[in-house]
Amino acid sequence: MPRRPVVDMAACTLCEGCLDLAPQVFRLNQAGGYIEVTEMDTYPPEVDEAMADCPADAIAWEETS
Repeated sequence: MPRRPVVDMAACTLCEGCLDLAPQVFRLNQAGGYIEVTEMDTYPPEVDEAMADCPADAIAWEETS
């Protein structure tokens, strides 16, 4: 089943660690001040590393249809 990473905006501290580990997946929305996830067909293994390193545990996988 396909899946995509999602960022819990309420929990995210904007440490930007995910941007360093997976810049092709995560980006900072300058206007809104939150982390966005790029739409991709498949996500690289760096997403799992970003999840493991997130100090707020704000990144998780979401099943898609």
